[in-house]
Amino acid sequence: MPTTAHPAPEGGSPGYGDAFPKLLVIAPEITAQSRLLDSLYLVGVAARAGGRDAADQKLFGVRIVSDPSSEWESLRPWVRAVVAFGADAWDVSLRTLALDPVEFSHGVSVAGTGDRPATVVAALGLEDDALTDAMLAEVLAAGQRAAGLSWGCGGSAG
Repeated sequence: MPTTAHPAPEGGSPGYGDAFPKLLVIAPEITAQSRLLDSLYLVGVAARAGGRDAADQKLFGVRIVSDPSSEWESLRPWVRAVVAFGADAWDVSLRTLALDPVEFSHGVSVAGTGDRPATVVAALGLEDDALTDAMLAEVLAAGQRAAGLSWGCGGSAG
């Protein structure tokens, strides 16, 4: 069963991926999502490499949104970790999750508290030339670990 996008909240863009995600990925750069999906495939949480429109593309335990506030209330019971690409996504994620402000730096993480804590991991923007494939894999793996997702839901060991 292919993953489908839910209808866009008023004034927002639709999310894409699992409807009950443990890992929420904040990726405002829609044009770079093919790179992101390739990396999600390599860490084992996407059915295949390629873009969102690839045949039979499915995300396992992961949802991609451009703005976390647009879907946070419905996703909050499920999400255990957030990977925020770019300083703006980081700031919005911390505000949405009601966490204290922390200076943005690639790889920094902040753990929430309370009955449904979520860890937020900062990452350079997907279109930032300084973001190497290794750095991308590292932040996705950190988010995957914090969310409790294991490899093998789909993807490749490579």
